[in-house]
Amino acid sequence: MEINSLVRSLSCPSLLALNSSPQLVDDVLRYAETHAKTREAYWHHKTLTPVDVGKGGMRTSPAQVLHELGVATTLLTASPLSQVARHWAAVRYCATLTRSGGLLALTPDANEVVYHHKVTQSEQLGIGLALVVAKNLLRRQYRGWTFHAVDAEVALKAGFVDGVGAVESVSRTKKRPDYILLGHHATKTRRQMKIVILECKGTHQSPSFIHGQLARAAVQVEALSVGGSHPPSLMVASHLTQTGITAYVLDPPGDDELWSGDDEELDNLLSTSPEDQFWRPRTVTHEVAEARQTPTGPPSPADEAVTEPDLAEELPPGAPQVFDIPEQQRGWFTQILTRAVAATALLFAGNSAAAGGYATPRQRGTEDPVFQPGLFSLDPAWATSSAATFELPNGLSAEGTRHRAPLGRARVLEVFRGVESRLYRELADGRVGAYLRDAPTFFGRRASLPSDGSVYSFGRDGTVLVVRVLESGG
Repeated sequence: MEINSLVRSLSCPSLLALNSSPQLVDDVLRYAETHAKTREAYWHHKTLTPVDVGKGGMRTSPAQVLHELGVATTLLTASPLSQVARHWAAVRYCATLTRSGGLLALTPDANEVVYHHKVTQSEQLGIGLALVVAKNLLRRQYRGWTFHAVDAEVALKAGFVDGVGAVESVSRTKKRPDYILLGHHATKTRRQMKIVILECKGTHQSPSFIHGQLARAAVQVEALSVGGSHPPSLMVASHLTQTGITAYVLDPPGDDELWSGDDEELDNLLSTSPEDQFWRPRTVTHEVAEARQTPTGPPSPADEAVTEPDLAEELPPGAPQVFDIPEQQRGWFTQILTRAVAATALLFAGNSAAAGGYATPRQRGTEDPVFQPGLFSLDPAWATSSAATFELPNGLSAEGTRHRAPLGRARVLEVFRGVESRLYRELADGRVGAYLRDAPTFFGRRASLPSDGSVYSFGRDGTVLVVRVLESGG
């Protein structure tokens, strides 16, 4: 495909198929039952329920998927060239998604990569797809709410020791969820916060492989409790093919209220810096798993033989751990999550210096870095980037950073990522409460898009992704 056509295709509205049913619940439970004989953790999962996904799937675009992926993975890029690396999601995966017969699908090139690259590709695209699906479903369920993704590892890092370190493929992190979605709603008199736990999966293998992924996800989303209750969860596993992508979704219920108060109370809460806590996760006991959810019907025709998991994905032996946030620390956890939201947006815009001010010492890795390595590392001074203004259509602007890659034939691929200018200033000035209130208004007044071949993606968190091809020197 010619590069200009490839870039333009990123903005093409496409249909993402959704699947959620009692049969899916049964197939996932059957997988968990079978594998619990050798892996105890499979017994300790949340109650699974189908989701009302409507009919006909949901509309999205490749650009929106890459946008969500880029924002969500911002905090876990710690390297001397992190400002360049943060463009990686958009640059590396811009040739992986397309529209095929009206459906969101893999490109032929994406489908032809070798196995170990497919694993990474499905994991990364699974994150972007899961966030697109989860936010869409939550907007339908909670009208007027805006949801922001916080990496669960970063959030737990500030509260727990001896068990929350760097993400490793063979560590206990396999029993923890991927993201905490922080929901915010503002009325004339009140601010409300709620959280939803999200686990993201993706695969190129047969649809039955999804059942094992969701069985493991059901264990991972159980790993956090607040005030003795588990928050609600969404588990999204995407099946990636050239003919179309299907997202399989389940919805374990839970208690979603985190915090509420008026504007002054929120501003007072967010004006102080939270301290690191020194809690330890607890190991789930056998008694907890006594009331087990079991399949109620026969297996689906495609799942008569239970698919074996990829060893790299398998849950570690033993019971899982739960990270308990005490009831009296709801305000503290609200601080941690909102400040992580602010830091994520600032890093997406390229301002690591301002973002660092929102991190706790343990998140930054400045407290005992040998035993508690940082997940929120600051860029070295020579690599720190100050955001520059980027003019958007209809007189809007964003503060951010851009990366240009030569394409040959006197052309350049340009990727810009940033935050709408007014929202950026609120974040840089430490006014997180104002940012949370104002972010949805930017999405409501986003610009009409020019027909010059540029790709624009606007997030409800005020972030902006732009991809375009320029003539050299443009």
